[in-house]
Amino acid sequence: MSEPATPPSPDGVPVLGNGMAFSRDPFGALEEWASHGPVVRLQFPGRSMYLVTDPDLVEEVLVERQDKFAVGRDQQETFSGIEDDALAGTTGERWERLRRALRPAFTWEKIDGYGARMARRTAEHVEQWDAERLDLHREMRLLTLRILGDTLLGVDVRGNERVILDAADALVDRADPRRFGRLLPEWIPTPTERRFERNVEALNDYVETVLDGRSTEGDDVRSVLLAARDRGDLTLSEVEDNLVGLLLAGHDSSAVTLTYAWLELGRHPEVRESMVREVEEVVGDDLPDTGDFEDLERVRNVVRETLRLYPPAWAVNRQTTEQVSLGGYELPAGAQLTLPQWVLHRDDRYWEAPTTFDPDRWTRDVTRPEYAYFPFSGGPRHCIGMRFARLELTMALATMATSVDLDVTTDGPLAFRPSLTLRPTVDIEATVNHR
Repeated sequence: MSEPATPPSPDGVPVLGNGMAFSRDPFGALEEWASHGPVVRLQFPGRSMYLVTDPDLVEEVLVERQDKFAVGRDQQETFSGIEDDALAGTTGERWERLRRALRPAFTWEKIDGYGARMARRTAEHVEQWDAERLDLHREMRLLTLRILGDTLLGVDVRGNERVILDAADALVDRADPRRFGRLLPEWIPTPTERRFERNVEALNDYVETVLDGRSTEGDDVRSVLLAARDRGDLTLSEVEDNLVGLLLAGHDSSAVTLTYAWLELGRHPEVRESMVREVEEVVGDDLPDTGDFEDLERVRNVVRETLRLYPPAWAVNRQTTEQVSLGGYELPAGAQLTLPQWVLHRDDRYWEAPTTFDPDRWTRDVTRPEYAYFPFSGGPRHCIGMRFARLELTMALATMATSVDLDVTTDGPLAFRPSLTLRPTVDIEATVNHR
């Protein structure tokens, strides 16, 4: 009997394996490794990883055979100590119970009711900008955090933004796979871990004040979770950790998307002007609302193209729950898999001029595999906030397009940090001119 086929493995260096190449150029390394085949075995200090870059195999993992793949170990370790009881890091029956508890707050009817408030919060935020240069990424984080608080959570976060932003930054630092401290035993108190613990404690204290004495009568996430706790469906820890998860992930992904959208609109003024004309024709002098969503095709295509070129969640992690055959290879139980949106979204087999920002590509009739594009993951574990994020990004871009002109610059070549979200490693600034 012949031995099972072994996935190809790119050359590495002693001890560090493929970790050296990843540290030097994370996203360039992913693209190079993907050229070795649809399934590639990578070796990092103390662990191995399988890189999966075929859309049909991604669909197998996320959809068709999703019961054989659980949340990856790295994802569980990343959220340890901050979201132990949240949706992102749980599996099995517990994940299903949490998802059921959250679902009433994420129905289409509920999300569609937030459109006008998203636009109003955006208009109020940009009115405060002056002509000085702004840290664009920070401003987008503040905006998306206030939208999230006002809509999904029913909370006015003003005055408490720093607590949330600091905790998010500490989590991003901790999750960076290139961080030296990730190789040390957990009991060694590195500066990164100490800062993480301090900021998580402050965020937990804030969430407790958000929950204290609140009603369960509303339909926002906070009220829905509290009602589930009162019914005995959730514990208080599960309520708190899921609110923490929404505060952190719910603002960060949308913020980087808006940042990169404006960076590209600055590079492509013809796209920006066509977007402005569309908003003026569809919305007129009013602020956009959910009813305008379908008619704002140009704006939606700018969002789709930004999510393609700069996927905020740049990879999905899974692990096998048993021995699995995938792409002709036998993977052992507990094998760690990375499914990188970054690679598939920029693969020239599926995308013409893949590194070019081209919103018009979404109007052309092109057939490609479904999972050549999956910015919100896929299958049963797709991002529960997908509809919210798409509406938010469209309302925010449409509102800003007719309110301000942004002259966007970077302080160096655009590069990215391979942590939880695709954050820029360079400063992105904007000079504001009100229209």
